[in-house]
Amino acid sequence: MEISEDRKHWERTTQERKLERFYGTGAERYINFHDGYLNFGFWEDGVTDYVAAAENLVWHLAKLCGVSADSRVLDVACGMGTQDIFIYRQFRPEQIDGLDVTWKHIEHGRRRARLADCEDRVHFHHGTAIDLPFSEGAFSQVISIEGPVHFNTREQFMREAFRVLKPSGVLGLSDYVMKRPPKTLLERILIESARRLWKIPRENVDSTANYKMKLERSGFHNVKVEEVGEQVIPGYYYEQMRPETRKAIADIRGAMAARGTVIIDVAAFQAFKRGLIEYVFVTAEKPAG
Repeated sequence: MEISEDRKHWERTTQERKLERFYGTGAERYINFHDGYLNFGFWEDGVTDYVAAAENLVWHLAKLCGVSADSRVLDVACGMGTQDIFIYRQFRPEQIDGLDVTWKHIEHGRRRARLADCEDRVHFHHGTAIDLPFSEGAFSQVISIEGPVHFNTREQFMREAFRVLKPSGVLGLSDYVMKRPPKTLLERILIESARRLWKIPRENVDSTANYKMKLERSGFHNVKVEEVGEQVIPGYYYEQMRPETRKAIADIRGAMAARGTVIIDVAAFQAFKRGLIEYVFVTAEKPAG
């Protein structure tokens, strides 16, 4: 399996370029903020610390997928690699490959793998979720934490995940769905503003039923969707609104990008509280043969 370790250069109008610019702003300054985690966290059982919540989310998804010592895991939208080092330490899989569209994230991931002395088992690649640079049947688990909503399109990623999974392999996602259509002008503005600011393709605005249909159309079966928004979105929102967090993000990403982040967070929280969106854990299996 020949995989290029080189940086990709995305065409100006592509979704990949938009996402790399969005997530790459100030990424070189993240280093140790929130230990490099970017996910919303799973704030169950009295968890009040962000890093604990972020690791709880990663651990929960890895368990749902059955990651174990003989696993070969692909993490798509791996962020800055912290979650893959965590999975390596907790589950000791045979191999983890992380892929992300943002080059600065890959640089962070490779640095973390060196510091954790696991470069032989944890690898990071610059690439796109809709054209995975891996051979058919290469992985026992494919995971993506909060990435699929951004992919252009989510369904194309599902097809690629199906291709690179072994028979009986498991896809595990944490993602966002529409719980109901907007009913008022304010709700339509709320959803459209969040979608545009957060770089979400219109094709990815799916209900749970549509989400399941796309997975099944991609070849998966035993699709399970668990709604966990109440244990995810409020905790993340309150963490993001802390003055200390807002100051740190402004220092890292710059004042303008930090203001945009606040607008996105407020829109997402309000959409959740109005029952418009839901955060879900998703698992699906590739048939045995």
